Amino acid sequence: MVFKNLADYHLWAGWKMRSLLQTLDAETFDKEVGGKTVKGLVQHIVLALETCFFVVEDATDMSVFERVKRLPRQELLRRWEALDTRLSNVIDEIPQGKIPVTHISEEPFEIDVLDFFMQYVFHTTHHRGQLAMVLRELGYEPPGTDYLMFFAERE
Repeated sequence: MVFKNLADYHLWAGWKMRSLLQTLDAETFDKEVGGKTVKGLVQHIVLALETCFFVVEDATDMSVFERVKRLPRQELLRRWEALDTRLSNVIDEIPQGKIPVTHISEEPFEIDVLDFFMQYVFHTTHHRGQLAMVLRELGYEPPGTDYLMFFAERE
């Protein structure tokens, strides 16, 4: 597995999903399906990505997390794109070293920095799947974002 491919895949899959989400009206964006909304899932993805960089930068200004909750739909989607791009660029550089993880369990632990960033690629993939389920229930056909589809489109 080449990390550059995963970094590019992450951008591609996010772009495909956001392209559909940009077409939703405000009511659909906020409509609850099975206890979830498109807006809530997008906010969760953005908050997770914000957390990724918050931890890496050892930041202290928690206001970013409250701002995300107040962003209107298009700004939320733009922020997701900016964070996806940032994450992809970092992974593409194959960062080295260790990072302490203190926000997951009571007992902190250390992992490779690259593994830390990969967690957010996989986490976003999981929530794009949830978005696909919600969108289907709302009557939309979500884009295919399988890893092999990424390669097929690149050929």
